[in-house]
Amino acid sequence: MAIVPLVKIALLGETYRKNHVLSALQELGVLHLISHGEADNVMPSYRTTRAYEAYLYLKTTPEKRRQVQDDKDFDLDNFVGKTLHIRDQVLNLEEEKSLLHRRITALKPWGNFDYRGLKDCGNLRVWFYTVPLGEMEDVAATDLVWECVYQDNRFAYIAVISEDEPDTMPVPRTHTGSKSLGWLYNRLDEVEEELEDLRWQRVGLTGRLTLLARRLAYAADLAELDEAMKETYEDPKIFAIEAWAPEPAIGQVEEFARAQGLLLEVSSPAKDDKPPTLLENPSQWAAGQDLVRFYTTPGYSLWDPSRLVFAFFILFFSMIISDAGYGLLLFAGVLSLGRRLKKSSAHMYRLMLFLSLATVGYGALCGSYFGVSPPEGSLLREIKVIDLQNQDFMMKFSVILGVVHLCTALAGNILFSVDKRFPFQNLGWLLILLGGLCLWLAPSVFAGAQVVQRVCWSVLGIGALLILCFSSSRPWRKASAKDRLLRFAEGLFALTGISKIFGDVLSYLRLFALGLASAQLAVTFNVLARESMTSIAGAGMLVAILILCLGHGLNLLLALMSGVVHGLRLNFIEFFNWGLAEEGTPFKPFAKRRISLWNQL
Repeated sequence: MAIVPLVKIALLGETYRKNHVLSALQELGVLHLISHGEADNVMPSYRTTRAYEAYLYLKTTPEKRRQVQDDKDFDLDNFVGKTLHIRDQVLNLEEEKSLLHRRITALKPWGNFDYRGLKDCGNLRVWFYTVPLGEMEDVAATDLVWECVYQDNRFAYIAVISEDEPDTMPVPRTHTGSKSLGWLYNRLDEVEEELEDLRWQRVGLTGRLTLLARRLAYAADLAELDEAMKETYEDPKIFAIEAWAPEPAIGQVEEFARAQGLLLEVSSPAKDDKPPTLLENPSQWAAGQDLVRFYTTPGYSLWDPSRLVFAFFILFFSMIISDAGYGLLLFAGVLSLGRRLKKSSAHMYRLMLFLSLATVGYGALCGSYFGVSPPEGSLLREIKVIDLQNQDFMMKFSVILGVVHLCTALAGNILFSVDKRFPFQNLGWLLILLGGLCLWLAPSVFAGAQVVQRVCWSVLGIGALLILCFSSSRPWRKASAKDRLLRFAEGLFALTGISKIFGDVLSYLRLFALGLASAQLAVTFNVLARESMTSIAGAGMLVAILILCLGHGLNLLLALMSGVVHGLRLNFIEFFNWGLAEEGTPFKPFAKRRISLWNQL
């Protein structure tokens, strides 16, 4: 659907101009270079690694300053060193702050002891013990000088004054350290003040984040240019560059070749070529393209399932949540975060908007609003056409949807794939799915079920025959007896996939199961809240509100996780397994990185 057709190009020029031509090609940014050498696995330099660490540290700063554009006074090494020094200081102070909090919590029961020198105390020391209340009689029986400084419902905190550590106490002594509680509080204030100063220093450095990003991009561009120099063919007189170019960009490449004085040859991909895959979808389907590339890249000879993945993921997600109230909450959340989401990813914002609206729509068709059904005679009740409690209907609906989903995958292979080696095999599986579904539904749907069943068995037979005959890539004509036997064996092996496709169809029952579980949990929390209002005197209303908030919040969280995980799983595993026969290589243009001010916000 949206795999951009590519052509292979070859550029020839004089060797002494190779560096200049490659640099200009990188500026053009439309070609995917074909390597003719072994690329060195060069590790980033220590300087580049430190700069990237500084960039990530500043990039994650919640507050950022207005970006500086003039880089004449920008000292990269000094800036990176200062940034990483702040990062290390913050890490050390945060660790110390955590330790101080733990020490303060441990010392609070003992109070603010002032640890003076031994000479000032006549060589007497204070020894601390945390004694269970049941063993306080043993403490009272000793002849030690002690005092209970604090007591809770489990322990007594005992301070003993003695020159040497007592050996008659019923428990080992508690180590409190040499710092008093007052000193710990003072040090905690100092640490928090230092952290505040460092935080503002970090915010101040973010004003040069764009300059740092541009330096990093420049270093990465130089590294890619160096790799391209090593991977392209050259001899003492001429060099040759082979690359893949999108068909719409041929005009740019021809103009570039004329301007650089290069010899250009354009050819179509050969049969044994494996071009990279360049996906290009309109903005309304771009989120589907992102979902596809998140898992795999279709082979160049296949087809782009981005639009189907986008549509079916939204449908599966809404079916798993199955509640219009939850959908409205999601819609409100997306709108409230709209500006921030658009800035980070407009595609993701559009996807989340569709997911929430589809959830509202499907939930309304199910007549579920936070687990509550609308009253009889109301408009919302009239909209309800799906009964989640009707298990027979929901199971059939889920299976039918699964068959439709897999049929679209197979139809995509037949209609849109450039590789037409196995169209009859895909048609055979398509007939197996449709024939099996009709055979299953015939007794409950068709009046003349026996006639329909005979037709379905015929369709199944034709499908199996197509799979048996057309699952091998071995040629039909002039085939030896051995080839015919192997072709037949490969067809028999392919038929074992019937159990797999049957299992894949049954996987779609998770849509019914998860949707029913989400709806039942919502109803259960409503029942618990209603019962608590009537059974708990006084605080019943408060308990009911807590049950509703916590219960529905937990149910929504679980439903969201299930909707994303299982909604994507059905696309990535079942759908891709039957729709995409092989994985491709992403098209990676040899281009310079463009760093704008808005990339950093």
